[in-house]
Formats: sequence, C-alpha cells, structure tokens
Amino acid sequence: MNPASSPQTVLVAGGTGFLGAAIVRELAGHGYRVIVLSRRPRGVAARFPGLEVAARGGDVTDPSTLPAALEDVDVVVQTVQFPGFPVEDPSRGRTFRDVDARGTANIVAAGGEAGVRRIVYLSGVGADPDSDRPWFRAKAMAEAAVSGGEPAFTIVRPSWVYGPRDQSLNVFARILRLLPGVFPQLGPGDQRINPVWIGDLAAAVARTLETPAAIGARFELGGPITYTMDGIIQTLMDAMGQRKPIVHVPMGLLRVGAAVAELVPGQLFSRDALEFATGGAVAELASLRRVLPDLPLTPMPEALGRYSPGRSA
Repeated sequence: MNPASSPQTVLVAGGTGFLGAAIVRELAGHGYRVIVLSRRPRGVAARFPGLEVAARGGDVTDPSTLPAALEDVDVVVQTVQFPGFPVEDPSRGRTFRDVDARGTANIVAAGGEAGVRRIVYLSGVGADPDSDRPWFRAKAMAEAAVSGGEPAFTIVRPSWVYGPRDQSLNVFARILRLLPGVFPQLGPGDQRINPVWIGDLAAAVARTLETPAAIGARFELGGPITYTMDGIIQTLMDAMGQRKPIVHVPMGLLRVGAAVAELVPGQLFSRDALEFATGGAVAELASLRRVLPDLPLTPMPEALGRYSPGRSA
C-alpha cells in the first residue's frame, strides 16, 4: 500500500470503538497520518500504544465541534454508530436516527465546508429507507447524506463483524464459559449470517483509499462462509473446545419478556432489540469483488484461532 500517492491525513470518527480502532491500527501501520475524533481525546493515546496517532475532540451529534476537528483532513472514515444498540433511549437523544443518521449528516456537511476530499462510511447490510426496523432506516438516511454530493464517497456495508473486543460473539463465548450444561439460543437459531473478521474489514477500508474503483462505490462485506446462528455457536464451541446442547428459547416467550422489559425504568431490552438480535445479515460478495477483487476473506474457524473469544483482549 502506498499512501504517498493518496490523501495522507485520515480522520477516523469513532476511532476508539471496536470497528474504528481496528481501522486506525491498519491505516497507521501503512504509513497514513491518522487522527482519531473522540469525545474524550485525552484517552486516545493509551488506546494505541506504539503508534503515532493524533486525537481531536469532537462529537458527530454536536455540529459545533466539527469544523476545528476537520481542519487539514483529506479523508474521513465515519465509523460512529449508535452506542446503545439495540435498545434506543429517545428521551436522552440516543437513537439510531440521532447518531447514525443525523451524526453522519453532520460530519458530511462539516467535511464539505472544511475541504475534505473523501468520506468512507461504514453502513451495514440491510440498510433500507423503507425498512420497518429503525437501525436499517437510519443507515439508509446516513448513506443518502454521504452520497448526496461532495465530498466524494465510498460506502461499506459490513455484515456482522467479530473479533477481539466485540460486544456480540464475545458475549456468547462468555455465556459458554460460565453457564453450565446448555447454551440458550434466542429464537430458532436459523437466521443466516456470513460474519466478517475485524481484520478483513480494516483491510478493506484501507484498500479503498488506494482503489480508484472505490470512489463513488458502495459494496457489501461479509465472511466467506454463511452460517445459521446455530452454526455460528457450534463453530464457536469448536474453537473453545466445548460441546453443549443448544436450547432454543421460543420467540413468543421472548416477545412477552421484551414487552415487559419496555415498562422497566432504564430499559435494558425491547421488542425492537429482540428483532435486531434475531435477524440475519448476509452480505452479497459480488459487489465487494467488483471493487476489491483480491481482498482475502478469513474463514471463521481460522480467525477464532487468532484470539481467545470471551476473554479480555
């Protein structure tokens, strides 16, 4: 990779999160000057020991913080996502629309004013303005903002992303380690997913900066194997050297529990959250291959052998 022939200064919005931090490391490792946009910039250096990574304060939901943060930036990689998913809290302005849609529109507008040349946006498989699910609608609204004019754009739609520090597969791994006897699966476990390794996502984003075909493109990104949710848990158990029966919790019971949870202060779960947790996510890889034909995709069993799921990274 040759950053000397492309924009040199890349600001990663959400660069301390699971997705953003991996992208920061990938870009810094290839010689880009990387800036992390964070609401808590003083803590950024400790997140990236041994790397030359700068930090600027800013919040995509507060447009007034963005002009200074975007000075002398060539490329923005927008990875900020609603932090409380899948449970929204409209009373505190913590919804998919507030963060994913409006936050992305804010950074696009500020980027255009600041002279940013390109925005790479991490959307998601299933983004659709007509979806009945708020997260898919918000992603589609964000995509519309990104692709509506200047700066130039690339939109990446990943499937379910896993790896060290994720808040999904690692949760399942901890349940497997701690819960004796069985693994409780939400619903029938038959939803289809081709999960993508975090390292492959980071590599894809970095490669888009060197690929002319990526300008103005949107593509989906998933792993090379499509599983059912039960199949993912079986693959995880194989990697952990465990074998437990999977017990499926009926959807009817889950919906009743989610409806009750919506009535509890400090809501921890909801019916929308249940739909999120039991939905599928299959990335269509033909769109990826049109843009990045040679990007390696890591099979899940191989990736799980690179770390210890469910343990601190």
